[in-house]
Amino acid sequence: MTSRADPPAADALNAGVIEAALPANAAGLVVAFSGGVDSTVLLHLAAQVERPVRAVHVHHGLHEQADHWAAHCRRTGERLGITVDTRTISIDRRGDGIEAAARADRYRVLGEALQADECLLTAHHADDQLETLLYRLLRGTGPAGLAGIQPAMPLGPGWLIRPLLAVSRAQLEAHARRHGLSWIDDPGNASLDHDRNYLRHRVIPAIEARWPRANAAAVRLATHAREQGRLTDRLLRDRRQCGSTAGDGPLAVTDCASGDDVLDRAMLRAWIRDGGQRPPGARRLAAGQAALVSAAQDRDPVLAWSAFAVRRHRGWLFRLPRPLPAVPTPSQVPPGRAREAWGDLGEVFWSPALAEPLWLRVPHAGERIALSGRRRGSIRELQRERGVPPWWRDRLPALVDEHDRCLAVAGLGTTRIGAERAGDATGIGLDFAPRPLANGPDWQRLFAPAA
Repeated sequence: MTSRADPPAADALNAGVIEAALPANAAGLVVAFSGGVDSTVLLHLAAQVERPVRAVHVHHGLHEQADHWAAHCRRTGERLGITVDTRTISIDRRGDGIEAAARADRYRVLGEALQADECLLTAHHADDQLETLLYRLLRGTGPAGLAGIQPAMPLGPGWLIRPLLAVSRAQLEAHARRHGLSWIDDPGNASLDHDRNYLRHRVIPAIEARWPRANAAAVRLATHAREQGRLTDRLLRDRRQCGSTAGDGPLAVTDCASGDDVLDRAMLRAWIRDGGQRPPGARRLAAGQAALVSAAQDRDPVLAWSAFAVRRHRGWLFRLPRPLPAVPTPSQVPPGRAREAWGDLGEVFWSPALAEPLWLRVPHAGERIALSGRRRGSIRELQRERGVPPWWRDRLPALVDEHDRCLAVAGLGTTRIGAERAGDATGIGLDFAPRPLANGPDWQRLFAPAA
């Protein structure tokens, strides 16, 4: 723990740097407080803002001093009149490494702590921006990666705001000393085994010895890259609207099949990003775009990565979750009920309600039905004729009677048996409302858009 006091001096940092970064509808502030010098200065500034302020300390349990750090954060909050809520998490050490896992879990916990229109403040600064850009450059980032750390973005019911991105580490440390603040020195930040620490302690000092304003240049570069990225996305969105694609739903294959590979990949990448997903790497995107555009009509090409997938159906591309949600098990419906949950996929509604017991299940393999007013045929073939996407064909519910006879199938309509049981030529009206999925914005689409 460190505590130093310098003689009083003019202070360039004040609460205004936070106020200037907040959206107009900002309610309270939630400070992500690790106890390090950066977040300690941020908490000190936030305490001067005329808004409700609280802090969250994420206890990772990765260091033997973690309990002492949590206690220090609570004491610091008490001195500033700010409540500090400690959230304990267990890090999954598998996958992308402990640093990435800790970061992902930390943001998940911090996002869960937000209430409507609250702003989560983090203490990323100009030196962090330089470090991030260098790290991404060495990993071969694309143009979007040059946007660096974003100054603001939606997070859960509120916002993630980084008000110190234009402030240097030296300015933060000077503020801390000037005001006699105490903070934690995490020994893990000194280990050169981590790439970012190596950049911070070995590479960046050498750069700044020659180019003292390197961090300010990094901030400008990231700002220019963000502006260029927004402009490019806007132009690509306008191009989609002028093409076959309308709105924010599925993308017409023709809109990313112009023959200009650079433009086509940019269209696909921007559409994926518009759905709230992080696009795949350049090689996977290029291979996926080629397959989605050129595969024969009877094929089902898929571009899959991370927790997402893009699939083609009837000349349209759909953004879907990966893996797909599980197929619900059959369930009995009490007599007189006309509404029922369909597993985790959504809700089923039908009319009229029938007095006898009913069941909901998926169609059997090879099952055949006679729709009201039509010849008998297989459910799968009828679904193909209606344009039901392949990923929905074994998930759409069928309403059946006590003899397992189909009365109606979502997406197809009522059967002759259903019409007889309802005592009405219109039969049973069966509707299914899919539950929206954040990682699959086109999941709710039961049919391809009209040509």
